[in-house]
Amino acid sequence: MEFTIDSILSVGGWVGHLSYLLLVLSMLMRHIGALRMLAILSAVAGIAYAFWVLADPVGVFWESLLLTVNVGQLGFMHLESRRATFSAEETSLVEKALPELSGRLQRKLLDAGVWSTGAPGTILTREDQAVNDLVYLSSGEALITVGGIGVAACHAGAFVGEMTVLTQEPATGTAVLSETSRYWSIDARVLRQLTRAEPEIRSALGAAFARNLREKLVAANQAALESLREQLEGEPT
Repeated sequence: MEFTIDSILSVGGWVGHLSYLLLVLSMLMRHIGALRMLAILSAVAGIAYAFWVLADPVGVFWESLLLTVNVGQLGFMHLESRRATFSAEETSLVEKALPELSGRLQRKLLDAGVWSTGAPGTILTREDQAVNDLVYLSSGEALITVGGIGVAACHAGAFVGEMTVLTQEPATGTAVLSETSRYWSIDARVLRQLTRAEPEIRSALGAAFARNLREKLVAANQAALESLREQLEGEPT
């Protein structure tokens, strides 16, 4: 094929452009599944370009190899996710907090932490000190105090320490279990290493923390309204 302006801007030329464009876009993806899919589409376009436009068997071979590798990796990821198994309390955690993650990454994150049963009085975070562990309450309750004054309570399904665990800033309050509780926790340093290595985990946790904060704000507002209502009802008319 003769390379001229007309040939570059032809339909066949645009197929070649599309192949490289999709490959570049795949490199921008933070989700590995999206990266693989775009790489597969790029390879398909590249095969079409090399076969029908360039008549280049070498190009067809290398594009086919790219296609095969990415299809294989995508299939392996899917199989690995299907093989991931979870206990009842793990299933509750991942369904509520990490639904965006693949089973493989859910399993990887959970395996990096530990499950514990904490007695009343167990301190999870200390005000003005670095958060040592991210905690997810599976059952029970933790009371939050600031300056020794109770300001909120975290119940089952809530994270504790999520506001500063990744930034290494001091905790904004002290969290203490008020009853026997079951929880999952992960060392802050391990978590930071894991989120650097797996951007999808960091993204999923960011979304989970945002939902958790929203739920805490709604609960706090409801508690404030209930307290105000009780005060108004208790005032003499």
